Amino acid sequence: MWAVRETLDLFHPFGRRPFPIYGTPTDAGGWFPVDGKRLFLAGGQERRELVSYDAQRNEFLPFLSGGAFRGVDFSSNGQSVAYENIADGALWRSRADGTDRLQLTYPPVAAGLPRWSPDSTQIAYLDVRPGQAWKIFVIPSAGGSPHEVLSETRDQADPVWSPDGKKLIVGQDPSGGPTVIRSVNLTTREVSAIPGSEGLFSPRWSPDGRYLAAMNAQSTKLLLYDFKTQKWSAWTSELIGFPNWSRDETYLYYDSPFTDHPTFRRIKVGQTHSELLVDLKGLLRYSRPPAFGWSGISPDGSPLMSRDLSTDEIYALDLELP
Repeated sequence: MWAVRETLDLFHPFGRRPFPIYGTPTDAGGWFPVDGKRLFLAGGQERRELVSYDAQRNEFLPFLSGGAFRGVDFSSNGQSVAYENIADGALWRSRADGTDRLQLTYPPVAAGLPRWSPDSTQIAYLDVRPGQAWKIFVIPSAGGSPHEVLSETRDQADPVWSPDGKKLIVGQDPSGGPTVIRSVNLTTREVSAIPGSEGLFSPRWSPDGRYLAAMNAQSTKLLLYDFKTQKWSAWTSELIGFPNWSRDETYLYYDSPFTDHPTFRRIKVGQTHSELLVDLKGLLRYSRPPAFGWSGISPDGSPLMSRDLSTDEIYALDLELP
């Protein structure tokens, strides 16, 4: 915080130069003076941690050493993990136990929603830069130069690999207008729309390749596309966020964010009613773009969340002006 003298006098003849009056390692917010001798200041410290739900203990416990991570995705064999570092938005990959870490992207890029290719050699992610449209990029999991999947001015979202790794499903942000789900052939660069996907977003391709799950723009309906019949069918109607398929394609996991009573649930293929897994009412979650209130699952189906442990305080400062 700085101050500047309003008027000059005999004792301060050298101009209205700003001078520091207070510094803090925490984030400082709004302030207002009380009587010219005291100042009230809002300050706080951000702290996030990645947590996993432990069903036996019925609580969320730190995961990957409780790092400030989100957008976690595991390789097909479950031995490696990719994630976004919340502190600077960089994309990292490591072994599932957190060892052998490698940074893949660097600021000012914020790399959200990473997805491993089926052969674990590449990672698709959402490239977010200030003042630019969100784009999907692919980068080698061993490190290297990323490349853009589809060049356009509209915001993209939710990269999803085909089971054979030859295509990427590309979604769109529903806040930017009408949406459609498209498939991009990574070899020929041919782009094709999924029939009947107008108005849908957040696509998820089942591991066996038969189904594509997606939501309506209001996130209140879950639909299922069968690639064999090439038809969509209604699956369930409730508030849905961040769906993820189980590895055996039997269930789709998701959470119900931004409600008075948030929960983590799953629904079985062929059924229309979901199953409650975890009550999230007491969990304060980190919620900022591009992933907002992100949730995911570990290879064993345990829910993963980014917990917000930030602190906020109000300080009273006694002013000692020169």
